[in-house]
Amino acid sequence: MFKVISVKRGLTEIRHVRKRLAHLDVVFCGGYIRYCASPRKEPVPAADIDIYCKDDAMFKEVAEIFKEDGLEIRHENAMAVTYRVPKDGPYAYCPAVQLIKPIKEGSIVAKGTIEEILSNFDFTVIRCGLLNDEEVLVDEDFEEDERTKFIRIKNIHCPVSSMHRFMKYGKKGYYTRPGQILKLFADWDNRPDEYRNTLKERIEAITQGKELSQEEIDQLEALMRID
Repeated sequence: MFKVISVKRGLTEIRHVRKRLAHLDVVFCGGYIRYCASPRKEPVPAADIDIYCKDDAMFKEVAEIFKEDGLEIRHENAMAVTYRVPKDGPYAYCPAVQLIKPIKEGSIVAKGTIEEILSNFDFTVIRCGLLNDEEVLVDEDFEEDERTKFIRIKNIHCPVSSMHRFMKYGKKGYYTRPGQILKLFADWDNRPDEYRNTLKERIEAITQGKELSQEEIDQLEALMRID
């Protein structure tokens, strides 16, 4: 379930990118919108702004706009295109821009309405999307969990990637309880042997410094994002 709360901060920095995409019904959500809506007086900053599109055509149009504006691609993978923000000009104060690719694969939903997109997010503290200049749609547990910096998981796409994200947020001062971590172990136990063995093999190859083929890399990324 979701509810609407007020924006607290952060819109000035993304004003230009919102203006450039105002004619499109894109969805700004995730960590940066958490920062905008956080009930904490000094919330943890966000490094980038995630932009979701409702379909492939909209994604291509946004990508073309960024190309016209001279934004350089810093990184691209199967899930997103991350742009390097110029040090001057209208984008200067904007965080790094991350354009999420519009996919629906397994339980991953990265396109559609704001509710469909947010329902797919894992942690309550990032299940938040910008509605307008004054309002944000958030998970019903967002305010309490963000206030206490508690990580509550509501979606598991891959227990390994979720654990990695627990660690990532732990470095930012967030915490969780054993019951939340137990969910990951239960999910892992319920996975088929083929999934677990393939994921372990790929991760072990990376940690041992072995060079993976592009096909193996793509498979690893898929395993870590799809139920």
